[in-house]
Amino acid sequence: MSLQSAFETHREKADFIWVYISEAHAIDDRRPSKTVKIREHTTLEERTAVAKNAAEALDLEIPLLIDDMENSIAEAYDAHPDRLFVLDAEGKIAYAGGRGPWGVDVAEMSETLTGLLK
Repeated sequence: MSLQSAFETHREKADFIWVYISEAHAIDDRRPSKTVKIREHTTLEERTAVAKNAAEALDLEIPLLIDDMENSIAEAYDAHPDRLFVLDAEGKIAYAGGRGPWGVDVAEMSETLTGLLK
């Protein structure tokens, strides 16, 4: 199951937000990616442009938010490099996926969401 298909399945009953955080393996980082050719963002404008390009490349229709340059959201949720979360009606974390990309399990996240929506 893809993240887009989970969004399409649950969008009528749940709010989805995709938060773009700092680049995990920027080419100018101490552990650069061999495939991603993105420099570490130095301005919010740069981060926003990269996030929009990523959303387009991934063909995601999920509403997009951009983390600030202090990485407040990433820090608050220990979300680096990739994580999936489901928050319940009270705003508590009902599901926290493993660190991505290998720990990201969209089907498991979707099952948790389905259980909450019953």
